[in-house]
Amino acid sequence: MITNAKAFGYITLLALGCALSVRAHDQPVPTPSEGRQVSARTIPVPADVSQELQDAIRSAGLIPAEPVVVPRSPDEWRSLVAQWEQPERIHDVIASLTKKYPVSVSSEFMGGVATHTVMPVSPDSRNRNRAVLYVHGGGYVAGGGEAGLDEAILLAHYTGIKVIAVDYRMPPDHPFPAALDDAVAVWKQITGTIKPANVAIGGTSAGGGLALAIVLRLEQMHLPLPGAVFAGTPWADLTNSGDSARTNDGIDDDLSGDNELLLAAGKIYAGSENVQNPLISPLYGDFKGFPPTILITGTRDFLLSDTVRVHRKLREAGVVADLNVFEAMSHGQYVTVHDAPESREAYMEVAHFFGRCLGR
Repeated sequence: MITNAKAFGYITLLALGCALSVRAHDQPVPTPSEGRQVSARTIPVPADVSQELQDAIRSAGLIPAEPVVVPRSPDEWRSLVAQWEQPERIHDVIASLTKKYPVSVSSEFMGGVATHTVMPVSPDSRNRNRAVLYVHGGGYVAGGGEAGLDEAILLAHYTGIKVIAVDYRMPPDHPFPAALDDAVAVWKQITGTIKPANVAIGGTSAGGGLALAIVLRLEQMHLPLPGAVFAGTPWADLTNSGDSARTNDGIDDDLSGDNELLLAAGKIYAGSENVQNPLISPLYGDFKGFPPTILITGTRDFLLSDTVRVHRKLREAGVVADLNVFEAMSHGQYVTVHDAPESREAYMEVAHFFGRCLGR
């Protein structure tokens, strides 16, 4: 029953809404090219996420942004990657991770491609005949060698499944399709001894995009598909046309201010190919017949739009697709802030998904 006071309130709100609507329609309608101007404002650290994630957000806000220098030559790309990946620092990070998340790591060549096999110390017997083909992130220009093992370690620990990390070739020396060819070669080797339905393919960022592209390539080649896919905040559109590449730029703790650098990395990866080639930007591909796919992103993720657009396309194609969006999480922060409860939750979601979808 609506009282007179409530009715008056509803009528007042309705009238106010109508007045605002009329006023808005009286104003000139901006053209699409003008977009929306947003005033400068402070984005607070959310109080309803873990302390670990709050600390990461605060710490990132204290680091002054450095000017982005986009490499213009192969040598400049090599120099930039060398700055990012100092061997001693990377080795210490990986040693610390293997101590915190007990796994064993061995290296070998599979199908002529360098790989690293990460085994959980106490594997679940139910996963005896399962494996994960893992492809690292790093914008297709970084993350080789030990630098590509951080998430492989986390995946092996939380899923209890053997993870085979592909140390794929990268530009500037090896542009597309080198990474894809390497991953397919390893896939053929793995599935020579393990049923394809028992194997997952996954990765984060460029690795998430590459995981999707691998499946598209396997379909083209009429090869068996994996039992599940993990696409963590996938870089699925190398044109960076997604809405969040604008709305979350300056908010994301990892990728803010890097759009020009990312676009350049995409071009050097694509080589002579168009970056909208579905095997490079899988968002433009056909997902019909795709395996069940789990996607992870966050509300502050620069690639939130890539992730949700892939999810919608998968659902439109009738694919089982599980989208997980974490509050206040930036791009790939479940890897970089691996000790946060949200990160553990993210990997447990992946573990449960693999448990449901992979064969035995």
